[in-house]
Amino acid sequence: MELIQFISIYSILTLSIIGYGFLFSCYFTKFNNINLSNISIGYIGLFGVFFLTFISYSTNIILAHSNYHNLIIHLIGIVSFLFFFKKNYKKISLKYFFLAYLISFFAIFYFKSHDDFSYYHFSFIENITRNKIEFGLGHFDTAFNHVSSLFYFHSLFKTTLTSHFFYQIGQLSIAIFVNTILFENIFVKKKSSKLDITFYLSIFCIFFINIFFYRLAEHGTDRSAQILFFLCIILIISIFKNTKYLDEILEKLLIIFTLIVSIKSFYLLYSLILLIIYFKFYKVNYLFNFFKKFNVTKICIAMLIFIMIYSMSHSGCFLYPVSFTCPSTFFWGYEKEKILGFMNWYELWSKAGATPNFRVDDISHYLKGLNWVPNWIDTYFFNKILDFISGILFMMFIILLFFKPKKLSFKGFGKFFIIYILLMILFLEWFFNHPSLRYGGYVLIFLLITIPISILLENQNFKFSEKFSSIKIIFLIGIFIFAGRNINRLNNEYKIYNYTFYKNPYYRIQDKFFYMQNTKGKLFKKPDYCERKNIQSNLNCIKKNSYNFYYFIDN
Repeated sequence: MELIQFISIYSILTLSIIGYGFLFSCYFTKFNNINLSNISIGYIGLFGVFFLTFISYSTNIILAHSNYHNLIIHLIGIVSFLFFFKKNYKKISLKYFFLAYLISFFAIFYFKSHDDFSYYHFSFIENITRNKIEFGLGHFDTAFNHVSSLFYFHSLFKTTLTSHFFYQIGQLSIAIFVNTILFENIFVKKKSSKLDITFYLSIFCIFFINIFFYRLAEHGTDRSAQILFFLCIILIISIFKNTKYLDEILEKLLIIFTLIVSIKSFYLLYSLILLIIYFKFYKVNYLFNFFKKFNVTKICIAMLIFIMIYSMSHSGCFLYPVSFTCPSTFFWGYEKEKILGFMNWYELWSKAGATPNFRVDDISHYLKGLNWVPNWIDTYFFNKILDFISGILFMMFIILLFFKPKKLSFKGFGKFFIIYILLMILFLEWFFNHPSLRYGGYVLIFLLITIPISILLENQNFKFSEKFSSIKIIFLIGIFIFAGRNINRLNNEYKIYNYTFYKNPYYRIQDKFFYMQNTKGKLFKKPDYCERKNIQSNLNCIKKNSYNFYYFIDN
């Protein structure tokens, strides 16, 4: 019974997300709206994630995301889905969405969540459900300075029916909707169609997402952004191949790129690719008309403003931890020296200079120049990156068994040269500043390897009809590996935690998950109010215009 209830709630909430995608598509997009002859539920779903995130940001300025607030939100979403689906069901293909949804079945069950989820993700989300925007929350732990839109998105999914158990639906939804789009890229072909670079990249990405990112509990806030970036690159490459649908694709890119930046703000650097597209395909003086033509630019800019507001509210930095975005005027914020210290720590950690059980003695010397490289190679490259590259090569080997190149040709590479160069620049930026796979390494390494191979395969001139059987076999291999790894994981969780997903499908929640709430309870007479109980603490709180401001008092 618990299992049926769990799956039913997941399904209903997913329909709510799609409902908001319909609303957004109808009222905010110009090219990708529901008047199209073929509606992709994959893109509609991603628009829904984007719109709900925007709504969450907007409403938390003035109120907490209480049970009643969230129930109203999802009631509107479900009604919207029913209305638009009834109106447009003949234009909607659900086949690939159902396929993606069924494939994800085993992934949604897990007992042990991501370490960061128990450390601060859960507590962060809980705070949004209890309070409107608060200032200085980073003082409870530096982890709370890392603001992600996924936290605000997930805060909409706590209700009397769902409790705390659907705070990972964002990661699952993004994976399902991107998988749906990739399935469409692969299977929605005419029999006579020549298999092109976007087809092969979609196959590679399907394999990657479902084999390397098979465990939902490990997604955190890092992998969702990288999954979306895969989709962006495929869309960008399709523009360079054919400009016929330039405006339509660019509209999708604006939405998805904004969503990526909202999940992880350091991906703002990656949006330079959008500038390249603009200057390549549009006139420089076209900017004003561009904003008029693309209605979504307004809501995308508003989303970016919200990102900065919420980052500022937690740390005093508009883009934490970039020190020049941290004015000293906010009394709840950090001093510049402390921000620089945080920045050094993150760099040290990403360059293998610090682990839970190890830290280098001389940090400044270690980070100077390339002094960190030998240790990084020994402790990180050989343990993680080499394994990752080996996995990619094994995946390529399987695919090349079915798509055997008859000739060695990279004709047409010049058309995508600028994209490849930009990816290489982003890779170098990644390597020299934050060379950890979670900080964009997965997607950059993967694309730099698979784009040339996809061009090689495109030049073989294979037809969809002659390779259809091979496509189905590759697809089945991917499903088998994905399901097998998750079944093995569930078996291990059963042995370690006595966790049986069909009896109790919910992940474990412990008291320590409520880190911020527990700390507030120790410091203040009421957890979500400012009146102090522990006068020995230097952490103080004042209330201004009904908003809580937390700050440290100097000794």
